[in-house]
Amino acid sequence: MNNEELISSTILWKKHPEIGYYYYNEEYDKLILLRMNNFPEEPLYTLINGLDITDLEDKPTGWNLERH
Repeated sequence: MNNEELISSTILWKKHPEIGYYYYNEEYDKLILLRMNNFPEEPLYTLINGLDITDLEDKPTGWNLERH
């Protein structure tokens, strides 16, 4: 699944247990990372899907980020 498809999908992001500004998901048979950036100097999020990297200014409506 490429980043464009992920952006339009419903995803529950789990908080990374060791790195506070990363979330992860393993539903699509591989590790996908979501990094929270230094907003507003940088895009709000960066989606990292292998070598496919996409900056995002807003959270897609189908995405839910786990809170602690």
